[in-house]
Amino acid sequence: MLEFFNYYSAFLTIPGIIILLIALLPIKRKRKQIYICSIAAIVGLSVVLILRPGDSNVATEAEAQVVITSGSPVFVELFSNSCTACLASQPIVRSLEGELDDDVQILKLNVMDSMASQMIRDYRAYLTPTFVVIGRDGEIVWRQSGGLLDKGEALEAA
Repeated sequence: MLEFFNYYSAFLTIPGIIILLIALLPIKRKRKQIYICSIAAIVGLSVVLILRPGDSNVATEAEAQVVITSGSPVFVELFSNSCTACLASQPIVRSLEGELDDDVQILKLNVMDSMASQMIRDYRAYLTPTFVVIGRDGEIVWRQSGGLLDKGEALEAA
């Protein structure tokens, strides 16, 4: 399930290559080269930590089922912390969460958690990120797999 290298890896690898090339420039003063490399490393690490989706917001599959069968619409995000598309989608997901009605439940599932295995099969989340909106009756109203979240469609479905 490790999807670190996919076609969205360009979001991380291209800036990384640019930083590497800057670090390899023939800078005469060693102190200046160390300074530039340190700043590049700090910026890169900060970006990854800020965009990191985090952990599931439920601890067990039973808790996830309680949320899904609650009778209110549910926005489900199945993600991986090693998926660059998941990282790139996080600002959109956070914005969407702020715009959803109060009656819409949010379920975040890290596909690396063992408790998510059944949910992966149930929602055919073989690509990450997978976004699903489940209606009040428990049926899938909308889904999107792979790629950046289409916020407009998700808001309309929820």
